[in-house]
Amino acid sequence: MKSVYVVAAVIRRGNFVLLASRPQDKPPFGWEFPGGKVEAGETPEKALARELREELALNGCVGDTLCRLRKGALMIDFLRTAIAPDAVPAPQENQSVKWCTLDDGVPEGLLANDEFFWKFLTKTRQ
Repeated sequence: MKSVYVVAAVIRRGNFVLLASRPQDKPPFGWEFPGGKVEAGETPEKALARELREELALNGCVGDTLCRLRKGALMIDFLRTAIAPDAVPAPQENQSVKWCTLDDGVPEGLLANDEFFWKFLTKTRQ
């Protein structure tokens, strides 16, 4: 089985976290932390910056890894990411975005791997 390395942006504004829906042509469907696959020759930071530009037209400053999830052949790194305070996500792949507060529990429709990280984030408040 081929391994897949994915990076996900943890973008916060105070107590709110940015989530994006999966594009309608890319299952599984639901909400996730924005990001994508690391391509050959890319660092995780460069891959995440590229994905944010391609998917949400955002320039992100990618920081440290908050959590790593391994599940079979899948590895996801959740990376602290900053965007300008006035930056507005502009979905480029027919998806939606929303800001969710950490105080309201797990957002409805959050994908299972992202739910794992959401619970970690709400416990640690990193």
